[in-house]
Formats: sequence, structure tokens, C-alpha cells
Amino acid sequence: MQKKLLIHTKLDKLLANVGDMALKARALNIVHGFDLSEGDRILDVGCGNGYYLYLLNNLGVKLTLTGIDQDKNALQSAEGLIDRKKIKIFKGGATRLPFKNSSFDKVLISEVIEHIEDEEKALSEIRRVLKPNGLLILTTCNIDYPFFWDPVNWLLQRLFKTHIKSGFWAGIWNQHIRLYKQDRLKNLLIKCNFKVEEIEPLTFWCIPFNHYFVNFMARLFYSKKLPKNISAGINKFGTGRQTTLTKIIFCVVNKIDSLNNLFPQKTGVSIFVKAIKVSA
Repeated sequence: MQKKLLIHTKLDKLLANVGDMALKARALNIVHGFDLSEGDRILDVGCGNGYYLYLLNNLGVKLTLTGIDQDKNALQSAEGLIDRKKIKIFKGGATRLPFKNSSFDKVLISEVIEHIEDEEKALSEIRRVLKPNGLLILTTCNIDYPFFWDPVNWLLQRLFKTHIKSGFWAGIWNQHIRLYKQDRLKNLLIKCNFKVEEIEPLTFWCIPFNHYFVNFMARLFYSKKLPKNISAGINKFGTGRQTTLTKIIFCVVNKIDSLNNLFPQKTGVSIFVKAIKVSA
């Protein structure tokens, strides 16, 4: 109990500068879903710039952390953002993991499987590198996302059975091969010999045009077009002080996000899954 409280306290501090409430919800569920133990060997498939590895490495639990991604630019970014003495990162894809059988206690694949052509092959590889009864945490985009998250594509899907496939206005669909329904995702995992212990939607309540707002701010941040004091207060890899304006905006966004705990819905932006490797 004391360990869980310590992790929760440290995680709250690490997430204080995260303005993307969907990301924040995923991070909270991922960390708590892992039920971390000293010595856990954890692989992040599609680690990107290493954000979840950064979080896991700063919770006060001794872990062996590994990340893999096929995006060279993302890995170069990760090099400067994570502790390379404690975290190993590799270049490679989810359908051909360069690790021995049963190498990891736990595996994370977050907001990645919707990009992969052969989803079954990716899950098969993850299962291979997991130890017997190993834990998989998976999050992905929900096709039943709320209207306010991406109104443009929400209307296009329901009125014209289509969506914008690329660019800023592609919103939640940008670079994604598919989005998932919960039942389809659960059946896919069962087919790939996983036992689904938990599956739930995350983040229904959000500000209007949330995805576009987050995307716009991210572009300004990574292109270094924001004032340094504002950037410091919204840097998810840091705990810099926030300006008064940033505090006000975060206060409003967090108040809206609190509705997700007060009035949970049957759908949301993301789907969170906790599953166990079972014998074939």
C-alpha cells in the first residue's frame, strides 16, 4: 500500500505539466495497470520519444526498461530525453522484435497497433517475448470517440461513411490504418492467446475540438515558437513552473477532465486493455 501511494504521488508530480488529458489518462492507467514490482523487465513497443519509459524510470521502483521504435527521428529525440544509462532503446518494428523468447515480464504497446498493417503478427511477437503469464498493457484509438474530440471526422463518419486521412484536419485518424471497437479488440487479443482482464474506454469529457487544440499546441512547442516560460510549463518531460495564464488554462481543462471520474461514459477517446499471456 505504501509503495502504491509513493508511486501515485510521484506520478501526479510527473504529470503536472501534461495538458493533453487523454495522454494523462493513459499514463495513469498504464502505470497503475502494471502494478510495478522491483526488478520488472518492461518493454515499450513503439516507444516514440520515450515518454512512458521516462515516467516509469522516475517512480522510485528499480526496473529494467527497454524501448523499440522504427522511427529514426523519434529515437533520436528519445536519446536526449531519457536516461540512456538506465534505459535501452532499439530501432525495429513490432512485427519482428529483436529479443529472445520470454525476455520480458511486462510489455506496453500504446497508441501503436492502429498504425500496424499486420496487427496479429505484432501481437504474436509481443506474446513470444513475454514470459509465461506475462502482462500486456495496450491502448489504442476508439472509433466511438466523443463528438467534441474531433467534430469534423465524427460528422464525416456518420453522415458520409468517410474521414480525412492525413494532415492537420485528419484529427484522430491521422496516419492510422484503423480505429477499434472494444469488442473487436477483445476478440483480437483472445485470438492471439491473451486473456483480457480489463478493457475500458478512457476520456469522454473534453474541451471542444480537443484534438486540434492539442495538435496545434504540440506543433508550436516542438517548433520552439512558444516563449520559453510557457514551454517550460507545458513540457511533459519536465516539472517547470507554469505562468499564470498556463495555470488558468490547466485549471479549466482539469475541471472538465474531472467529469470523466464523476460521470464515466461507455465510450471515450482511447481504449485501455490489460491482458495476460496464456498457453496456446
